[in-house]
Amino acid sequence: MIAIVLALLVTQQQRGEVDVARPEAGIRESLAPVDDAALIDFVRQRFDPMSDESRWQRTLGTHRGVPVIVSYTCSDLCPDYTKRIVRYNVPAGEQCTRVGGISKDILVPMGIGTGRRRYCIPAVTDPYQR
Repeated sequence: MIAIVLALLVTQQQRGEVDVARPEAGIRESLAPVDDAALIDFVRQRFDPMSDESRWQRTLGTHRGVPVIVSYTCSDLCPDYTKRIVRYNVPAGEQCTRVGGISKDILVPMGIGTGRRRYCIPAVTDPYQR
């Protein structure tokens, strides 16, 4: 079974395919507004994956009318390699561009390795999210 999963991961990465993050369901549209400075401050804060997960912020507010959420990705060595991504709650691509975001491929934990996942991130956070 493990061999099959590994083979699928390797095949996906070899083809250069990128997993596109989907919008989260159940996010309220009536979140408080957040400005560029607040987004940058949050993204630049050091994230401690060993901290209490129940205290991890899941929503930041709305930026230019679009809900901003925080995604946490982890795979085989949780929580050690958990990655935090601040993103708009819209799919990457055309809709992302329409709301003023950037579709960005970010390296995240997948299986026993890493892979690229495409997120719609606020443009002001681009220099700080890898």
